[in-house]
Amino acid sequence: MSWRGIRGVFLSACAIGTVAAAPASAWARKSTKAPPKEERLQEPEAPPPSFVAPPPGYEPPPQFQPPGDTTPPPPPYEDPLPGFITLDRMDASSRVGGQLGWHKIDDVSIGDAFVMRLEPFGQYVLPNRAVGFYGHIPLAHQFVFGGDDGTGVGNLELGGFFLPLHTSEWVLRAGIALPTASDGVANALANFDSRFERLTDFVLIGPSYTTLRVSGSTLRQWDNIYLRADVGLDGVVSKGSTAMGATTVFGRANVAGAIRYAGVDFTGELVNLIAFNGTAVPSGLTNHLLHTIAFGVRSPGQDQFHFGVVFPLDQEFRGDAWVVSLGYQRAGF
Repeated sequence: MSWRGIRGVFLSACAIGTVAAAPASAWARKSTKAPPKEERLQEPEAPPPSFVAPPPGYEPPPQFQPPGDTTPPPPPYEDPLPGFITLDRMDASSRVGGQLGWHKIDDVSIGDAFVMRLEPFGQYVLPNRAVGFYGHIPLAHQFVFGGDDGTGVGNLELGGFFLPLHTSEWVLRAGIALPTASDGVANALANFDSRFERLTDFVLIGPSYTTLRVSGSTLRQWDNIYLRADVGLDGVVSKGSTAMGATTVFGRANVAGAIRYAGVDFTGELVNLIAFNGTAVPSGLTNHLLHTIAFGVRSPGQDQFHFGVVFPLDQEFRGDAWVVSLGYQRAGF
């Protein structure tokens, strides 16, 4: 082939290559065009950082805890302690009941006269066992055969008491005796002749007496042995005009013990009352003192029944009077 023929073939081949490359280039440009916005793929999130160990001594913060109940727990339950016939009743147990006494005067025949005395009482201790409230009132009736009977209402006493240790170990009491006692001769005599059953409450029989009363008590327990002691002071703030020269300040110091044996409480009690002033009281220390002793049996627990006897110890009244006492109280409810 001549040189002119070769050149012609070469030019023809270049022309064909140029024409074929143009569509491919256009297709390539079309394929690299950015896709529409709605078709773009979301870029992947950055990978989390690698775990780094906490420094030595680091402790994670505690989990959230809702605030708990900050109310202090209630004091432990205390079984009702033995009650006593002639001493104060305030302790760490709520109580309600009544005490009935039959009073015999030895130099007076039963066929002539005798006295009956009833005392309803109650006390309530708040759930925290720190504070309590109480009240009681004596009622007396003198049976006189062949004469006029007498019915005496005593002074109503109301008050409160404080338990510093939330138990019966220490009891501080304050109250007021209101002037509700009967002042008629026969009725006042019925009150007066019933005084020995609870000599510690002597101020509750004075007609027209308004008296402030304070006392402190302690109750202790050693296994089946119980001990109670009371010390108190009574101050008369007002009295009737007929009580001129009568005592207005009284003190008392009482002690009692109990032994629990075979489901029964055996009790022994001593009450000592002193009149600090009063021109109506004869001179001499013994004339300013009155004493009684009592013995009883009582069922323990919440339902307490009791039977007991009370005797005056002073020479003037010793052997001249005695009291038989019965009663029931619901304790520790």
